[in-house]
Amino acid sequence: MMKYHDFSVGHSGVDEAIDNYLMYGFEPGSFTKALLANDLFRAAASADHWNKENLATVASAVYMWMPSKTYGSYEIVNDWLADKDGRRTEYSKRQEKLYMLKVIKGDVKKEVPDYPF
Repeated sequence: MMKYHDFSVGHSGVDEAIDNYLMYGFEPGSFTKALLANDLFRAAASADHWNKENLATVASAVYMWMPSKTYGSYEIVNDWLADKDGRRTEYSKRQEKLYMLKVIKGDVKKEVPDYPF
């Protein structure tokens, strides 16, 4: 599961790519970028074995849980990456505040490794 978001597509690599795209403006790989841009033909063509089998699941998760201003066309994706009008910065700050509120309330539990010493 992603740190700042309460959903998962079932693959930690895709989850991390989406989280980094939403929060930090990291450009995702070809599959994820095509999916976010609603270019399903390109997404299918560039998908690895897991993403090919789960394309509908990942696309549904994007549609259901991601903010609508973050996906839908290459223009929207590129504007998000470029932080046009500060929209990503505003979103990131809000998500960080919500995450801190969860931490303060005790809703976030981190596992501490049990070191052998």
